Formats: sequence, structure tokens, C-alpha cells
Amino acid sequence: MKAMSHTMSVLKLGSPAVRLSVVCLGIPLLVLLAAFLHAADAHAVDLDAVLAGISVAHPLGCDALGRDVLARLAEGLQLSLGIGVLVIGIGAVLGISIGLAAGWFGGYVDSLLMRLADIVLSFPGILLAIALAAMLGPGVDKLVMALVAVGWVGFARLSRAQVLSLKSTPFVDAAVANGSGLIYIGTRHLLPNIAAPLLVEASFGLAAVIIGEAGLSFLGVGVQPPDASLGTMIREGTRLMLVSPMLVVWPGVVLFLLVMAVNLLGDALRDRLDVRRDMRGAAQGAGQS
Repeated sequence: MKAMSHTMSVLKLGSPAVRLSVVCLGIPLLVLLAAFLHAADAHAVDLDAVLAGISVAHPLGCDALGRDVLARLAEGLQLSLGIGVLVIGIGAVLGISIGLAAGWFGGYVDSLLMRLADIVLSFPGILLAIALAAMLGPGVDKLVMALVAVGWVGFARLSRAQVLSLKSTPFVDAAVANGSGLIYIGTRHLLPNIAAPLLVEASFGLAAVIIGEAGLSFLGVGVQPPDASLGTMIREGTRLMLVSPMLVVWPGVVLFLLVMAVNLLGDALRDRLDVRRDMRGAAQGAGQS
């Protein structure tokens, strides 16, 4: 709870990064609101409206099958965000659990788990995700599994490093002396103290997952038609770039702004929660005084 309240206070500071992230989020939120008010079916095919331009009936035009671009853009945006949050949630639980076990037990457990993480890190993340998605087959559930298999490593390594720095502290020694188990110590003592860097990791991880999902869907191993994804919309639009370039521009701009906003929020969290930065600023202020 303390980490969450601290995070909320960071977002209320109004730093340039936070203000710019709010601006970047404006267009995706506007797309969602406009699609909600427009209430068009994202899968309805209208052959009389093939590649139709901007109009009252279709605020962002139609695609090659006469489907409303605004409705599909909103559906793709929701799907990308949903997959991103789901992957980060599962990856965080898996990675933090592995990191806690590795850092706490050490020895062979630590070596085995960290060598597994090193194996995953030895492959480029997007290539490994493509290979896993291709082996598992198309579908949103398979896509989530492939992205989780790549995304847990950052949480595991970070939580392990934090646990190694905290396991010898007096409050942890007192909990061990009282006979507390690893689950109790991890949830009541370790996790609250390592929540800040994990939140930063989650923010950057969310941006990476959104990009990864769009890339896999663009390559045809992610979200499959007729479901809409920002990646699939860009792939479908590239075939008609000379005829209707806006079919690529709309999802590309929304994807860019969404990832930019998440990255800016991650930068703001990292800068605000950097204790060493605050100590350097205090030291410089004391030196000037």
C-alpha cells in the first residue's frame, strides 16, 4: 500500500515526462471514447463502403472489407492493452517467485534458476517469442504464453538482486528468528521493500509487451483475423499503402503514442524512485549551502 501511494504521489507531481505522457495518451483515449459513442461493429462487412474515406458514418473511413476503421482501432487498442497487462501480471508473479526463491535459498537453487534465465536472455527476445508463437500455433492464449516465456526474466533477476541485498537486514533476521516461513517473509517483509523497482520494471515491460504483441501479430503468428490488433491492422494496411495510406497511419500513430506514454511514465517513476539521485541532489544542496 505504501508503494502504491508513493507511486500515486509521483504521478501527481506534474513533471514534464508525466505531462507529455498524458498528452500522448490523449489520442488513444479519444479513440476509445469516440468508438464507444460511435457504437459501430468492428467486424461488420459492408462491400458498398470498401476503402471509404472519412465521413459521418465512418469517422476514420473503412478498410478493404468495408469495416469501420475507428471501431477496429478501438478493439485493437483494447486487445493490445489487455494482452500487455495480462502478460505483465503473469510474468511478474512467475518472475518474482523465481527471483525470491533464487535469492533466498542461494546455492544450487540459485545457480539452476539463474542459468535458466541466462538461457532465455541468450536469445533475442523478439526472435524467441516468434519461435515460441510459431511452435505453439496462432491464437491469443498462445501469444500470451510466448510473451510470458520471454518476459519473466527481468522480474526474476531484479527481485533476486533485491532479495540478496535485504536477506541479511535486521528485520529479516528477526522474522527468521520468530520462525516465519519464506512465503510470509516474502509477502510481508521483502515484497513491500522491493516494490518500487519492480513497478518501474513493470512499466517498461508493458511497453515492450505491447510492441512485441504488435510485431507478432504483424508477422501473422499473433492475433488472427477477424479479431483486430494494431499489428494486424498495420499488416493489412501495408497491402494498400498506395491506395489508402491512412490504414497504416492510424494504427501506427496510436501504437506509437501508447508505447511513448508508457515509457514516459516509466521514466518518471524511475527518476522519482531513484534514491541515489535524491541523495546526490541533497548532497549538492548541502555543498552549495
